[in-house]
Amino acid sequence: MPEFLVQPVDASWLQCNIECQEACPVGTNCRGYLNLAAEGRFEEGYILAREPNPVAAMCSYVCSAPCERACRRGDIDRPLAIRAMKRFLVEWHEASGIPDVMPQITPRAERVAVVGAGPAGIAVARELAMKGVQVTVFDSLPYGGGTMLIGVPAFRLPREAIEMDVRLVERLGVTFRFNTTIGTDIPMEDLQRDYDAIALTAGAMDAVALDIPGGDLDGVDYGVDFMKKANLGQDLYVGKDVVVIGGGYTAMDCSRTSLRHGAERVSIVYRRTRSELVVDEEELGETEREGVRMEFLASPVEVLGEDGHVTGVKFIRNRLGEPDASGRRSPVPIEGSEFVIPADVVIPAVSQAADLTFLPVEASFEINRGRVKVDPATYATNVRGVFACGDFVTGPTTLIEAAGHGKKCAYAIDRYLAGRTDVTITPNVKITSSWRHDMPDFYDVLPRQHIPMAPLQARMPSTDPEVNFNTPVEYGFDATGAVAESTRCLMCNYNIWFDPFRCVLCGACADVCPEGVIHMVDVNQLKTESLLPEIEESYGWENGAAMILDEERCIRCALCVKRCPFDAITMERFELQEISTDGRLYKESYRDAQLAGTPGVAGGVR
Repeated sequence: MPEFLVQPVDASWLQCNIECQEACPVGTNCRGYLNLAAEGRFEEGYILAREPNPVAAMCSYVCSAPCERACRRGDIDRPLAIRAMKRFLVEWHEASGIPDVMPQITPRAERVAVVGAGPAGIAVARELAMKGVQVTVFDSLPYGGGTMLIGVPAFRLPREAIEMDVRLVERLGVTFRFNTTIGTDIPMEDLQRDYDAIALTAGAMDAVALDIPGGDLDGVDYGVDFMKKANLGQDLYVGKDVVVIGGGYTAMDCSRTSLRHGAERVSIVYRRTRSELVVDEEELGETEREGVRMEFLASPVEVLGEDGHVTGVKFIRNRLGEPDASGRRSPVPIEGSEFVIPADVVIPAVSQAADLTFLPVEASFEINRGRVKVDPATYATNVRGVFACGDFVTGPTTLIEAAGHGKKCAYAIDRYLAGRTDVTITPNVKITSSWRHDMPDFYDVLPRQHIPMAPLQARMPSTDPEVNFNTPVEYGFDATGAVAESTRCLMCNYNIWFDPFRCVLCGACADVCPEGVIHMVDVNQLKTESLLPEIEESYGWENGAAMILDEERCIRCALCVKRCPFDAITMERFELQEISTDGRLYKESYRDAQLAGTPGVAGGVR
């Protein structure tokens, strides 16, 4: 007889059940700001989207959007365009002229130095500054943003978005010292002497060499170096034929940048299949639309050249073998399948590493595989008072992952400054309920709204690289599109509630469920210790039947609510409401006014 795990309705269960928020490394309540946008409450939506995210503006353009991959709407058709919705809210806020409300901060005496002004560094600085710590951020680049500044083209990420995030951190009292290289302009030892703690967030911006014959030929330009030259306006040679090796965002950026700088033919070669690519559909689609040729299941074996300059790349075909440590199937070369793609420029965009040369040798930092080793719970290095996080520790990740890493590191530094050793972070939340929710009848016929894109002739109108490079590709939603898209949200904080005293076990709810997630089972099949007495009391049977629902697969269509002939099923609102740093309680919809002060519902059976 199969067993079913029954869980109590508590904060932990609720958090995991709201999968988009659970998937976000910084804990953004994306479902909440979608709800507000659907009601036309754009400024409140912006506040809710901005509050937990130190790099909200940058994320609104180039976030990898793990929330979308987790979105339950994808079980029906396509996930919500959550990133594009955040962009709409950010742009609406900027256009409105409404100033950001800054929190009331009590200054503290502690001083922290942050080395690196990328996403992780900005996150560390922001979180510590809101706690009153005096923070100074050092960066060798002329502006903030780190990898976002030198690695992402302006046609995908406007520089104004980077400036917005940096500006808000500056308003918290953080000092930025740009064009300052630690280890050259300022010795690391000076930071250790003058600051109570140091956060190393210098990213991973050194290219990893292509370990094949010909990898050192003239014309081999590594992705991170290529994008840095393009973004900083330095001389850039692309020739007529460009071959990009890799399948991530850097590969897409390099290929599209090459076209804008005059290349006639650009090819991306990836060792796995299209389905293994980590880029989102819009990014891949626009890359191909601009004319980039995609070649899958091929690995480079040699860069060919004449007179010291690149003439092409020899590849070998692959087949997919067994999964590797990442869970993806490993490429296996097919003997005798070699082929050549002509090239004037070859851009390997495979991996990047951290630059550790600024660290003093005498400090004896513990290094593991070219990265500074840290305690995974505290982000502390083996050198007292020195912490590290982001790509500097993990290797290349995404914007939102680096920011999430930075937030956790900031909490660890704060505990260190306070002399605490605990590592538990207790969220400031409370559960409120309940509101009966009626899903709109048209929920299942609302297609994902098309994200408006610039026509091809507007992207590259001339041979002027400055014009081409800075013309935004994605236009974003207008208010009508934003409301329509956000209305598609299934509101995963609403959950089906069975009233056992009204239920007659007729099974009508199970019959009407389009996803087949409601089942009638024997009570003895319910596997739980804490709730079994409650179940027995509710149903009045020690051995009887019960209705259960698989919350992970439920799409909140509310058809079971409408079908129940005895009004034994309701859809109730369970909400984690987080209090902001300035004491405000963010209200997600007009319904919250009716819920204010409503006691939370404890327990329950699923």
